[in-house]
Amino acid sequence: MIAQILIADDNVDIVSLLAEYLKARNHRVLVVHDGFQLSQKAAEHRPHLIITDIQMPGAYGSSVYQVLQKEPATKNIPVLFISAHPKERLASLLPNDPKTRFLSKPINLAELDRMIAELLPLGGYIP
Repeated sequence: MIAQILIADDNVDIVSLLAEYLKARNHRVLVVHDGFQLSQKAAEHRPHLIITDIQMPGAYGSSVYQVLQKEPATKNIPVLFISAHPKERLASLLPNDPKTRFLSKPINLAELDRMIAELLPLGGYIP
């Protein structure tokens, strides 16, 4: 399974962990560090999946999600939101959409794999 995955997080340690892990699983990885870059990269590259922190400089991941939903080229991209805050505290920011998931930090890699498999159509893409 190969997918192009866009990671957006202002924490360089989280980005590094996710990028290394996903590359080891043969995914193609794009990285940004704020919400503004997330919106630009998603529109430019149209990844198969976005993994984004909720709270980042530039714009919250949840705000960028709303912008992406308005664009035909990006509205169908699945999104995995991550945060150190509990899901209950972020409930008002998280969309109620079958193509989104939430994963708490610290990231459980087995849960990450399960959610990626759920979100990627047919388990991913092969170039």
